[in-house]
Amino acid sequence: MRKIVEIRKNPGDPALRELLERFSRGEERIAVGGLEGAARAFLIALLFRHLRRPLIVIGPTEKEAAASFRDISFFLGDEQVFLLPPWDLLTTDMFAFQREAELSRLEVLHRLAYGEPAVVVIPARALMQKVIPREVLEGYSEWISVGDTRERDELVRKLSEGGYSRVTLVEGRGEFSVRGNVIDLFPPMVRHPFRLEFFGDELESIRAFDEASQRSITELAEFMLFPAREVILTPERRERAVRNIRRRSNHLELPRGTKEKLAEMMATGLGAAVNPLFHPLFYDAAGDDDPEAKSMGSLFDYLPGGALLVMDDPLAVRQALEKIENDLDGFLLKARDGERFHLEKESSCLTATEVLERWRELKQIHLEGLALGAGDDTRSPVRFRLERDIAVDEAARAAAGDDGLLRPLAEKIREWLREGKRVEFVCGGQECMQRMGHLLARYDLPIQKAAGPFLDGGDRFHDSGDRFEICPQGDDVPGVLLLREGRISGGFHLPVMKLVVLSEEELFGRKVLRQRVKPVREGYFLRSFGELKERDFVVHTEHGIGRYRGLQKLSVGWIENDFLLIEYQDQDRLYLPVDRLDQIQRYIGPDGFVPKVDRLGGTSWETLKERVKKSVREVAEELVAIYAAREVMDREAFSAPDRIYEEFCASFEYEETPDQARAIEDIHLDMSGRKPMDRLICGDAGFGKTEVAMRASLRAALDGKQVGVLVPTTILAEQHSRTFSRRLKPYPIRVEVLNRFRTKTEQKEILDGLRRGTVDIVIGTHRLLQKDVNFKDLGLVIIDEEQRFGVAHKEKLKKLRTLVDVLTLTATPIPRTLHLSLVGIRDLSIINTPPEDRLPVKTHVLEFNEEVIAAAIRQELARDGQVFFLHDRVRSIFTMARLVQKLVPEARVGVVHGQMTPKEIEGAMARFVRREDNVLVCTTIVGSGLDIPTANMIIINRADRFGLAQLYQIRGRVGRSKEEASAYLLVPKGAMLSRDAQKRLQVIMDFSEPGAGFRIASNDLEIRGAGNLLGISQSGHVSAVGYELYTELMEKAIRELKGEPAPEEEIKPEIHLGIPAFIPEVYMADEHRRLVTYKQVSLASTDEDLAGIRAELMDCYGLVPPEVENLLAVIGIRNLLKDIKGKRMGYDGKGMSVFLQEKSPIDPARIIELYRRKVRGVQLTPDLKLTIPMPGLKGAEILSRARELLQSLRS
Repeated sequence: MRKIVEIRKNPGDPALRELLERFSRGEERIAVGGLEGAARAFLIALLFRHLRRPLIVIGPTEKEAAASFRDISFFLGDEQVFLLPPWDLLTTDMFAFQREAELSRLEVLHRLAYGEPAVVVIPARALMQKVIPREVLEGYSEWISVGDTRERDELVRKLSEGGYSRVTLVEGRGEFSVRGNVIDLFPPMVRHPFRLEFFGDELESIRAFDEASQRSITELAEFMLFPAREVILTPERRERAVRNIRRRSNHLELPRGTKEKLAEMMATGLGAAVNPLFHPLFYDAAGDDDPEAKSMGSLFDYLPGGALLVMDDPLAVRQALEKIENDLDGFLLKARDGERFHLEKESSCLTATEVLERWRELKQIHLEGLALGAGDDTRSPVRFRLERDIAVDEAARAAAGDDGLLRPLAEKIREWLREGKRVEFVCGGQECMQRMGHLLARYDLPIQKAAGPFLDGGDRFHDSGDRFEICPQGDDVPGVLLLREGRISGGFHLPVMKLVVLSEEELFGRKVLRQRVKPVREGYFLRSFGELKERDFVVHTEHGIGRYRGLQKLSVGWIENDFLLIEYQDQDRLYLPVDRLDQIQRYIGPDGFVPKVDRLGGTSWETLKERVKKSVREVAEELVAIYAAREVMDREAFSAPDRIYEEFCASFEYEETPDQARAIEDIHLDMSGRKPMDRLICGDAGFGKTEVAMRASLRAALDGKQVGVLVPTTILAEQHSRTFSRRLKPYPIRVEVLNRFRTKTEQKEILDGLRRGTVDIVIGTHRLLQKDVNFKDLGLVIIDEEQRFGVAHKEKLKKLRTLVDVLTLTATPIPRTLHLSLVGIRDLSIINTPPEDRLPVKTHVLEFNEEVIAAAIRQELARDGQVFFLHDRVRSIFTMARLVQKLVPEARVGVVHGQMTPKEIEGAMARFVRREDNVLVCTTIVGSGLDIPTANMIIINRADRFGLAQLYQIRGRVGRSKEEASAYLLVPKGAMLSRDAQKRLQVIMDFSEPGAGFRIASNDLEIRGAGNLLGISQSGHVSAVGYELYTELMEKAIRELKGEPAPEEEIKPEIHLGIPAFIPEVYMADEHRRLVTYKQVSLASTDEDLAGIRAELMDCYGLVPPEVENLLAVIGIRNLLKDIKGKRMGYDGKGMSVFLQEKSPIDPARIIELYRRKVRGVQLTPDLKLTIPMPGLKGAEILSRARELLQSLRS
């Protein structure tokens, strides 16, 4: 029997029934009481499923709105719930980059104006802000269908006016590209971009394509073209904005120079980056002679008929509206006092009174917070019964003792199941689901796994007109316990609905959700090759290091082809055919190193290569020797992870990345085996290496073994000590730190504890390696950044490796290829997920403004945080520190820069780590190493001077904790930034990389750690030959030492068939894309690879021209020639010639067969040149005959 709640008849859920009855009777405002947190979201989801009409949920703050959005999405699924982000109005600068927010806002406006009913969550701030007039938006939007006739240039103009950025490769929303007869574009409200293929002016096809692979997914008949910016930037609107700037400047009596500078910036600047405060300039009338002007609209203009307004805590919303209006008034007052250009509040925002008037037009449900009188609601509220019995109190936890955190909860779950209730346990990811499954199974609880949205229309909460099916069981049937992947702000218990929802975060603390990493389109080395600029260094495997001078077209005879020009010493030039780009690598060396350019035809390059090969072999031999010594050792396996260990893992604040989970699993296998562990964990600061090490430490300590954590600096020892102590506080584990910040007495006490076995985990510098340090039962040593220890210390570490388990952590990035070749010699785990993915860092680009700086620092200090103020000029750093102290007198300001002594740097950083200072004015010295979770704000002065990779690296210092982090990129007042600087700042604002979306791992692979690859100093050799060639040599050396057959020296045949084989500029205009494609083609080793490239070109660029077909065919011929170890193949108009080698694997019978065919003039000369007469061949015939010849010789 199914338990049915009928809304009109069944008294089982009187509150829900009353709410729907009152709504159906047409009541304008209904108050709802008794619900909190995620239970409110559950009610909103139920209402949406039943009423089938748009629900507009208003939250008091952005944080609360984001929590509601996440909760409602959990119950309904992502497709039906949207969040409207507000503009960040921090500055009156003319330009402010907020691209991500803008695209999300447009997605919501599209859904409201044209889409199916949805739940839209809007913070109070966003509700007040004015938006693009609906009439303008509808005037721009249009359906585009297959068969339409339209000029491509007109469409390109419309896309530019609508805010689409023109790029070479479309990978993000709001981008478009033009390639011959193909236009790609990515509207803000769709999941995948569209590819439009024209034949003349007729639109022949529309295809959705995958932005990562650039390959088509599906055909479409039509789509809606929608703007990608809230300003439709027609020439008339730009002109209106300039006129409005002049009128307003005159009204504000601003100096003439300021007025003209602002007008010029608007006339020539980046339209996409105009501060939202100034959007009215484009729409408001510029005088009486402007009949086309349309004033800014409000969100209320977009609300569909029948929309229901849901107020999440009406009192808090009203207070928020008043505060927002007051803050904006104060902000504009300061702008007026500072004689800065600004507009009146009413032009860009509704007042609180106007908002209240507008929402009275809508039906409303008020989800009450604190009940202070009846307010606007004349009738009593609908009260739901919500039990508050799901949290486990401290007393119950203490009573459970060693039984763990879950014992009291397990008892409650058992009771709920006996009452026939549905208990849903919400886990933050697959890893968490697996762990909770193990933990709950230990208490003999019957667990099932659930998938899909909570209200998925299945047998759980099915709406069938006038009734809800709440639970799929009768009163006498036991309940069910489900594990479901998702994320909610907290659990709840609705006894009438027999529903309990539990969140893992209530037990173990809130986790931070990582952003999904975009798939990488090309490998790093191929990607970096495509970013070659003129005068960049390149490495030719045979001729050495030269400078790239661009792609050049050369005519040989009547045949034109593309060549890569490389310049060597004394202006010697090498023209490299594009089919031989597999011999070229972009030079990547340590940061700031300028390599020596080689002499073409000289011997120095070969000598250098031999020297590097020798050094690499020595490194490889050392690794193999350590491996051999460990193979003969044996030790007791560690005990299997128990319940305490599982609970410790569940309390980790972040969701484990797949890489992290793999590394943890690798360590488990090592510790469960009988061979001592010697594993290297690679990953930059903040990637989660410390958590991996802590889990290994806990497992060892729970097994009665002691753990030593060895770090190179006192600061890192302090930092690790804080992290370990905080995470291990609830467990019976004693953690101590041994460094020079400890007094002699404290050190003596710790050493005594180690001897007696009362200290479980000790963290220290090389002090741990001294003779007076004796452990009772050392089981695991963790070494952080081994390469930073001296030679003597390394010898001690080498001896350690033969005694106990060793786990080494390093921030050195190691390429996957090298990782694969090291398998079996050095146990490696790579954590490649970048730190930016913990929480997006809220980034603002602003002109230098003392008030904004002071307000930002105060805001961070108010939440007990810390601030980095980055000023990269040592000579004026103390002046800047004094200014910061003057602006925020209550701040405790420290200073650190690279010209201080190591002891001074250590002291300043230690004060910051220990939170004695809360603002650190510093140079880029903070760009690596430290991970300070309480530092969640960074202010970067003169951000326009930094490269993109540097900005990523510096910004990565913050955003390491559960708190939202922010970065302020300051540029000089009134600076006319270069286009490059503007682009860099725009990119960092959008959290996306230029080009193919490759994650800038550590610092753009400037290879901070390349010199210390595998913990042994090799920086000179990496500098000499470049990173890519160095790793290739290392790979070869290790393969040889492992006894694997050394690959034969690869033959690089030359092809001279006298036909044009290149990619025409008219087909692929962007030089970088051509370079990447040439490199891809030259690396293709099979016909399948070439077919894949051809299909991709067809898909992305349209029909493949003959020159490109020739290029692909030439590479296919080159591959066949490699198979028979041919050196060269040519055609001179009379005959085809193939130059062979003595070891060419050709059956002599094949050549004799050519003679037998009575082909006159077949010759095989003593220098192994085979010539077959084939006079008068042209174009494709040359290629087909060349291929036939090679196949006949090979088969």
